Amino acid sequence: MSCKNTAKPMQNYPGKSLIIAVLLLFSMEIVQGAIEKREYDITAAGIRIGEMTATRERIENQTWYTLHSEVSFWFFVRVKVVYSVKSLYQNNQLITTTVDTHSNRGDFKSTVTWNKDHYDVRVEGYKYTNEVSIMAPISYSSARIYFEYPHSVSSILADNYGILVPVDKNEKDVLTVTVLGNKNRFYFESGRIIRAVMHHPIKNFEIRLKS
Repeated sequence: MSCKNTAKPMQNYPGKSLIIAVLLLFSMEIVQGAIEKREYDITAAGIRIGEMTATRERIENQTWYTLHSEVSFWFFVRVKVVYSVKSLYQNNQLITTTVDTHSNRGDFKSTVTWNKDHYDVRVEGYKYTNEVSIMAPISYSSARIYFEYPHSVSSILADNYGILVPVDKNEKDVLTVTVLGNKNRFYFESGRIIRAVMHHPIKNFEIRLKS
């Protein structure tokens, strides 16, 4: 007595490929969903001089915020600057932040790191140094405000200078941050920065969220 295998191979049916594609896309979204990215153009006097990317990545109770920008402009000579900020938060407190600046005027670095009950500050910038400790926990720094409006604080960390700077919230959806006498204005929409006007001793510039 023989027994024939009556099982039929899986047949293709209309829509099968579409369903597989949707499932693959959904699985990719799950993996990538913890990372948010926002891209900006940087302009000076209406001329595009570079671009910036802001990212936020959540891993359990830790969150990484990063800013990375590259600009090139004329200021008596051609100036090129690559500027990166990487900040780690845990339970809404800043743990460490590092700023790396590479330019044809030199390379500079700033670090602010939580150490038991204070922050160790090490800043070596262009004609600027700072090693004064910060004694209170910090909940907002420059990279974080690109994703979250700082409702509950009166100051934020200016990472590249290693100092706390005051914030003014007198206008709705506008945040004014004063850094060493320079006023920078951040315009928010739905909790995210869509435009920033930055005042700088070398050159003023504007940051706009890409469409």
